[in-house]
Amino acid sequence: MIETARKFGQALDVDDFAKAATTLSEDCTYIIGDEVLSGPKAICNSYEQNMLEGRAKFDFLQWGTCRIEDLGNSSYYVHFTDHLGHQGEKYIHRCKQKLIVNDEGLICQITHVQDYDEQMKLKAFKKRVGLL
Repeated sequence: MIETARKFGQALDVDDFAKAATTLSEDCTYIIGDEVLSGPKAICNSYEQNMLEGRAKFDFLQWGTCRIEDLGNSSYYVHFTDHLGHQGEKYIHRCKQKLIVNDEGLICQITHVQDYDEQMKLKAFKKRVGLL
C-alpha cells in the first residue's frame, strides 16, 4: 500500500498528473478545507491548476522530493516541499496531505492537512515580494 502513496507523491513531484490519476480510485475524494473534489479527473485537474498558477505567479517554482510517512491502517502522510523564488527572495514551503488507500491498492481519500504556521509564513513571503 505504501507503494501507491509513493507513486502518487512522486508523480506529483514531476507534474505527471496522468500517472497520479492511476493511483486514485474512481470514487476518491480530495478534501481541501471546505472544498471536496471527487474523482481522479477533478482531483488531478486541481493539482495541475495549482501548478500552472504557481508557475505564472512566481519567478521560480520547483517541487522537491516527497516523503511518505506510514501512519498504519493503510493511511499515509505525503510530505511535499516547494521551492519558491520571487523578486530575488527564496522560500521553502512545506505541506502534507493524508492519504487513505483502499483494499484494491488505490487512494480513496486525500485530505490536505492545514498548518496555520506554515500558511502564515507563506503569506508573509508573498507580502514581502509584492504578491499580496
